[in-house]
Amino acid sequence: MRRVGRAVALILALAVAAGAGWYLSPKPAAPLAPPFAASALSDAPALAARGPHKVGVMDVSLINPDQPNLLGINPVTRSIPRADRKLDLLVWYPASLSPGQEEKTQYSFTTPVVADIPTGNLPPTLSVDGRAARDATPDRQGGPWPLVVFSHGFRNFAAGYTQMAENLASKGYVVVSIEHRDAETGPLMPLELSFGNTVATRAADQRFVIAELSRRAGAAGDPLSGLLDPTRIGLMGYSMGGFGALVTMGAGFDPKGPLYPLVPGGLLDKDVAGSDSLRAAIPAGVKALVAFAPWGGGSRLRAWSPEGLAAVTVPSLFIVGDQDDVSGFADGVKWVHDQMTGSDRRLLIYQGARHNVAGDPTPPQLSHYFQFVERYEEPVWRRDRILAINTHFITAFLDTHLKGSANAGAYLQVPTPKAGDGVWNADKPVGAAMAVPADPATAGYWPGFQRRWALGLEMHHTAATTAQ
Repeated sequence: MRRVGRAVALILALAVAAGAGWYLSPKPAAPLAPPFAASALSDAPALAARGPHKVGVMDVSLINPDQPNLLGINPVTRSIPRADRKLDLLVWYPASLSPGQEEKTQYSFTTPVVADIPTGNLPPTLSVDGRAARDATPDRQGGPWPLVVFSHGFRNFAAGYTQMAENLASKGYVVVSIEHRDAETGPLMPLELSFGNTVATRAADQRFVIAELSRRAGAAGDPLSGLLDPTRIGLMGYSMGGFGALVTMGAGFDPKGPLYPLVPGGLLDKDVAGSDSLRAAIPAGVKALVAFAPWGGGSRLRAWSPEGLAAVTVPSLFIVGDQDDVSGFADGVKWVHDQMTGSDRRLLIYQGARHNVAGDPTPPQLSHYFQFVERYEEPVWRRDRILAINTHFITAFLDTHLKGSANAGAYLQVPTPKAGDGVWNADKPVGAAMAVPADPATAGYWPGFQRRWALGLEMHHTAATTAQ
């Protein structure tokens, strides 16, 4: 049975490893006329542009002491050691720049290993450009700012989502991306062990980071003191990060499900559906959940029961491609969405997209290798278009639930579930005309989108129906 379990876990891990990662920020576009601000694409929806704040970025390191370490399991006794777990964070925030200081930085990380590309053919490290001022003075004038915590996919990197993070920081958020340090596989590190450790640690990492940042927000002399608001938190995750975010917010594991017995040592016991330990661990400050293509819903290795998912009560936004072949769509992300009956939830669907609906573009140094393009890009959708649409809807969603903005909420009220079914007043010119929520002439079209350009998308809204 152990051999069968390991084989299933290996297949699972190989599938998840095909997901997206980290990328390079493109050069900013020239300034555009209103309603766009500088650096927005000319075809970007209304809320995609950067906001009014300058952006700073700092590195913060945390240590979560005495954590179980599945990677060190004894192959004979099956005992699991404990060790301190280091979590490095990238923190973006509204900043006050000193004279001559620019929003310019570089994010560096190790080039990932791809089995069929000799490592000697690739640079050992990559450095990508960002639009943030390193260690700039935090702007606390309008704060404390809402906090957004982001959790990456399996074997991805914290610096793989910089464009979205910088954009949100420019709009008055403190954005934190966790470096989970998933173990790279090789002769001494079986893939199923690396993936199993990710299953066991994602939610624990997220909870610890949220708790520690919330503590530091009120700690005198701490760089984060007074900068972030621990009562207004958005939790975001991609793929395995989304899996962890669901557990963090109360989606308890199904002990009779196929995933549960594959993680040894009782490491998932504390997060079983309905347990007191799970309920006690839900962070009270989280008021919004964004899940990009979250893994864990597929029937073959399903993590949750419908009852476990119904326990999530925070408002949620799911973003997924209807051709997702890693997390699955109908038997995967949509199934998870449909079972979360305790949450007021929205489902944004990219028609024709697979799994890579989050993250920055492929670095140009790697773009001539299909192995990397397949890992990070979409076969149908432009990457910059996906980023612009994601940012538009995430801004509307977070501004609604973390800032109480009724104006932002209007952009979530799409008149048709399928964007292509929208109707625009024929008298309106094509040009740069954009549907406006308060304009009766464009009331039948997705607000914030240009005429003819709201296409290939679906947005479904389902109110909570389960009493909690």
